[in-house]
Amino acid sequence: MQVRQTPFRLLRAAVFAAVSASASLLLHLWSGGHAPGPLQFAAAAFLLFAAAYAVGGRQRGFLALAPLCFAAQYGLHEFFELGATATAGHADAAGAGMWLVHIAAALAQASWLARGDAAFARLLDALTLFVARVIRMVGAGVLVVIRPRRFVLRAQAPRPVPAVRTQISHRGPPRFVFS
Repeated sequence: MQVRQTPFRLLRAAVFAAVSASASLLLHLWSGGHAPGPLQFAAAAFLLFAAAYAVGGRQRGFLALAPLCFAAQYGLHEFFELGATATAGHADAAGAGMWLVHIAAALAQASWLARGDAAFARLLDALTLFVARVIRMVGAGVLVVIRPRRFVLRAQAPRPVPAVRTQISHRGPPRFVFS
């Protein structure tokens, strides 16, 4: 199982759309904007879902998700303003403060989505290995193709390399004889 397969791609796109649309709506209401109608919110979420599905062919990291999240924040803000008259408080908040809030939200959202996507990929790999082992035990002779991925945890320090021995003694019997 891989994250680019259709069922998982649909799930990842739905999570992206839900997080982006909800965050943008909450920020829009918090800054004094009007509440969009349910159909307008559903249309915005569907547009995000379609865009996320289109670019969701592979796992994305923080640097790839940050511009996408910012574009989603900006696009949803403009979409929610479409057809509505801006209130005086919201028009005043449309300066640098609004941009800072949207940038901060996009960065936080990209970080959360990148970590969730990586965790989801690790979960799928673990499930694939588990199912393959069960099939091997139950299926007795059924060949299962497994392509495990290598993970490098960035938060851990690299392991120290043991010192190379320059002298190797081969005198005497092997150690396991007297054990």
